[in-house]
Amino acid sequence: MSNILSQDEVDALLKGVQSGEITTGTAKEKIISSIRPYDLASQERLLRGRLPGLEIANERFARFFRNSIANLIMHFVDVKVQNVEIIKFSDFMKTIPSPSSINIFKMEPLKGYSLLVLEAPLVFAFVEFFFGGKGAPYIRSEGRAFTVIEQRIIKKVVTMALTDMANAWAGLAPINPEQAGSEMNPQFVTIVTPSESVIKIEIHIEIEDFTGTMLFCVPYSLIEPVKEKLYSGIQSERSEADQRWVERMKEILLDSSVEVVAELGRVELVCEELMNLDTGSVITLGKSVTDDLAVKVANIQKFSGQPGYSRGNQALRITKIH
Repeated sequence: MSNILSQDEVDALLKGVQSGEITTGTAKEKIISSIRPYDLASQERLLRGRLPGLEIANERFARFFRNSIANLIMHFVDVKVQNVEIIKFSDFMKTIPSPSSINIFKMEPLKGYSLLVLEAPLVFAFVEFFFGGKGAPYIRSEGRAFTVIEQRIIKKVVTMALTDMANAWAGLAPINPEQAGSEMNPQFVTIVTPSESVIKIEIHIEIEDFTGTMLFCVPYSLIEPVKEKLYSGIQSERSEADQRWVERMKEILLDSSVEVVAELGRVELVCEELMNLDTGSVITLGKSVTDDLAVKVANIQKFSGQPGYSRGNQALRITKIH
């Protein structure tokens, strides 16, 4: 009951309201004052939705780039699109560690510049595996520039990435990515105003036990001409075999070694017969000298053939393919 106003307090409050010393406002007015105009065609609204076309292009890039890096370093590589988000350019630059390999590139005929960022540990891993190393070493990167060798590997990787990007975007727009420059310090890179929205594409690259990060930064204003395709999507190629991957697998298989055995015959012996075998013993194989021999590959019969000689060596002529 102590919170109830006395009559004198009520009179003083009413007097203050009438004189204007105390301002009043309704709950409805407070709600209205917090409402701001919202443009349904604004960039903010458009960026909140999914981008099916871009998602498919990213999937294709991951497959293409996986093959390119695997061919470069001769190791199995897994490339995954970890995250895609829309943020301000200033926020994107804050996420880049220093030093990093920040590569500026154009996407002709689209107007503007984009970024491809390779974090320092990923660069060191590429160099290590490229030269036959067994794993990515820990190297202190603070306060030093990339070496000449590291820069050459970066150049190779960036060139492959931009080529794969062009192929991945073929269903969205015919683009010709071309590197325009590079930098190590994020403070020295400005491709749009700090408040402009950009698409951040985070890609994780796994090589054995190592995982590194590569980033794409694409200004929204740059993809405006093809935004309808980004939202409508392009035909997915999940079910289509990646031809380059198939060709690579063929090369590996053709270079693989397999054991080929020509089997003269096979017979079962009881233990007593086996124990009685001695020098000069004869084992009947149950085959005629004119019968074909079974030719097995990895213990599976694939051919039949006739034994003989070729150029002074024992040989076998294939007579049948199974």
